[in-house]
Amino acid sequence: MGNKNVRIAVVGNVDSGKSTLIGTLTTGMLDDGRGKARSGIMTHRHEIETGRTSTVSTHTLAFHDGRVIPNAGNFKQRLDGLKSETEIAQSADQVVTFMDLAGHEKYLKTTIHGISSGMADYALILVNARHPPTHMTVHHMNICAAFGIPIIVLLTKIDGCPKHAFKETMDEIRNMVRSPNIGKKPFAIRNETDIETIKDKLQSFAPIMSISAVTGEGLDILQKLLHSLPKRRHHQKKLVRPFEFLVDGIFNVQGVGCVVSGFVNAGSVSLGDMIYVGPFEDGTFIKTTVKSFHIARTSVNFISAGVSACIAIPLNKIERKSIRNGMVVLTEAVAGVRTFEAEVCVLKGGNSKTFQVGTETVVHVLNVKQTATVQKIELINNDFITSSLTAKEDNVVLRPGNRAKIVLRFKIRHEYVRTGMRIVFRDRHVSGVGIITGIQ
Repeated sequence: MGNKNVRIAVVGNVDSGKSTLIGTLTTGMLDDGRGKARSGIMTHRHEIETGRTSTVSTHTLAFHDGRVIPNAGNFKQRLDGLKSETEIAQSADQVVTFMDLAGHEKYLKTTIHGISSGMADYALILVNARHPPTHMTVHHMNICAAFGIPIIVLLTKIDGCPKHAFKETMDEIRNMVRSPNIGKKPFAIRNETDIETIKDKLQSFAPIMSISAVTGEGLDILQKLLHSLPKRRHHQKKLVRPFEFLVDGIFNVQGVGCVVSGFVNAGSVSLGDMIYVGPFEDGTFIKTTVKSFHIARTSVNFISAGVSACIAIPLNKIERKSIRNGMVVLTEAVAGVRTFEAEVCVLKGGNSKTFQVGTETVVHVLNVKQTATVQKIELINNDFITSSLTAKEDNVVLRPGNRAKIVLRFKIRHEYVRTGMRIVFRDRHVSGVGIITGIQ
């Protein structure tokens, strides 16, 4: 399933219709303008009542011979021939996995973590065509750009949208896409010819489409675009690497025990193989074995790079209480990391901040999220180090637009990070990006 599964993050402001669009696409049912479509995919009562997504959830859009296979979602319509997501995923020749992310500003850290750990191939950025883009649209674009994820902009709710409002929104979106932090060329998609022109050029261009989940306008073109998108992350190239499973969910299942869910980032593992789970507070890993695997609620005998899966792990009560999100499952023993080096760039913009030795910031590295302290800064100018200062010397200030080599130390516990991983650091909003260059 990993080779035919394209993962797409869906982000946008609270009133942009993210969950409604996903519900319409996956179930094949148009919205009634009062939340009918989104009720088919939302699971929490407070989300259904308020219409606001507060968690990260995934939903499947399946294709067979280029046509969408609608699924039942949360609706009880099996008698009408609609199948569950599990059933259609097994029979489809291509699958698109939507990651429905929160749009409200108070859930921004959840959205950042979802994008960081979700391994998205692309991102759909939804904008309400009836209103100008908000500051949250800017933040969502910056987050996707920070993680190197190509974006597709969808102008929603175009039914009944005044022409002057649509034009103003379109003009602002084009300017935002061209901004230095994004650096893409806007490209309007109106037909299948436009899709063929743009589908392999999303690193340089940002497609823009107009849709309505109420009238269905533009949805057929959007489905064809989603079906044509090539998989961007080629995890099959990581099969030769040691097994690496990123833990992003923990469950205690009666009769089974501890089950961890997450994403297989590299390698492969089979039933009964010896594995290491951690790191714990002191940086150590525990040694155990694999009890069982499940992919899309289907039991399998092995898992490999590029799939989301669940692993049942035999642990005692003390070990079970110490398992947390952000851990990894490996087949080779390593030590947890507390201090690491990274080459970073501070983003420009209205929410940018300055850094100096002693500054604390929240660091995202794939499924890892923890506060870290800046311990050393070496400013870089044209690839040459121009200054090197530590906590014992006068502080240098790392300002928006600056590049630097910095040393960061996790404040609370050891984590699993390695050289080459992309990092994003934030306070309220994303303030910088970088690459880990060394482990101490």
